[in-house]
Amino acid sequence: MAVAFFMKSLDTTGMNTLAYADLTEPQTNNGSSIASTMQKLSISFGVATAGLTTAVFVPNLDAANSTEMIYGLHTALLLLGLVTILSGGVFRSLKRSDGSNVSSQKLLHHG
Repeated sequence: MAVAFFMKSLDTTGMNTLAYADLTEPQTNNGSSIASTMQKLSISFGVATAGLTTAVFVPNLDAANSTEMIYGLHTALLLLGLVTILSGGVFRSLKRSDGSNVSSQKLLHHG
């Protein structure tokens, strides 16, 4: 459980860094509102996708035995894991210089 909390915290910190990295001081307030809204929407879409996927793969509770239920849950979780891995591809569009103004990387490479 501690590892899951650590990974969620790391994800939130990384996403917030990217959200604010290229904003000027006057844009920060609007950026904060947009970033917060997008984070809440992504959580909502994730919950809805998980519910829908589970509903598709888990058989009717009244007609299924425990083996079918477990198989359906495993299939749903595997598919959700695959979608999660594939969604990481969106970060491939980032350029090497994105976020450089909040990073000490430029100091390490040029200094």
